Amino acid sequence: MTAYFLGKRREGQCLGQIVNFEKSTVFFSSNTGSEDKRIVSRMLGVRCSNDPERYLGLPNMVGKRKNEAFQNLKDRFKHKIDNWSTRLLSQEGKEKGPNQRGIHWCLWKELCVSKEKWGLGFRKLDQYNIALLAKQGWRLFNYSNSLLAQVLKAKYYPNSDFLHAQLGNVPSLTWRSVWAAKGLLAIGLCWRVGKGDQISVWEDNWILGGSILSSTNTDTNTEIKLVADLIEANTRRWNRELIENTFPEHTAQKILQIPLAEEVHEDFQVWRGEHTGEFTVRSAYQLLQEATLNPNELLL
Repeated sequence: MTAYFLGKRREGQCLGQIVNFEKSTVFFSSNTGSEDKRIVSRMLGVRCSNDPERYLGLPNMVGKRKNEAFQNLKDRFKHKIDNWSTRLLSQEGKEKGPNQRGIHWCLWKELCVSKEKWGLGFRKLDQYNIALLAKQGWRLFNYSNSLLAQVLKAKYYPNSDFLHAQLGNVPSLTWRSVWAAKGLLAIGLCWRVGKGDQISVWEDNWILGGSILSSTNTDTNTEIKLVADLIEANTRRWNRELIENTFPEHTAQKILQIPLAEEVHEDFQVWRGEHTGEFTVRSAYQLLQEATLNPNELLL
């Protein structure tokens, strides 16, 4: 908490944006002593509160009883929808005859068909939420020096990276939510070939099209394990003869079309949904649609 506010002060000196300490509040867990609360509150220069407030209608603190925490929001939505139904969807409008115009009902999944496929393009909120969470996971993966990434790494995955992190014991709601989007990141990431010494030929996604090769499809050159084994070290070119003798023709052509830089650089991972290699929520949501993944399965 202290590091967060100190970081905000430094950021304010650069960007001209500072924390409004009069509107800031610090909350403590129930096992925090009163003296510790007083010291932290004095150091941060903000008031201490034992009553979690709301921000933009949402609870600031969410404990184990998530259903109760968000029940008020659900009730408000239901109340508004009921009012719309009463005022705008009259019984007469619902029951027009065959030659009259009325309300045409259809399934929600049909409304969520993309506009490219002549649908209305409504978003499936559960899948869109996963795409938004995956964006935070992308930031943890690519911007490991950020304050949030350093805090979460120190607490949940000190000896690995985000993609290989475990959920851990008694995880916070924030960590559990972002961790749940790892499945989407895993299917959306692919490798850009540099040296090739970090990329498994058979287990990693590195060929255009997003397909992972299977060693069971070939019974030759079984000693090939890394992409580096397919590159001529002296010329920095693909070993055409080796590739054509190892893989099916269509796969070999895809490999040979992958450009290799003349200057050696490390392998790195990019987002395959965009030409720039940068993650976007739009492409992540589209990937969920194309893969027909169940968001609930990503939460396991």
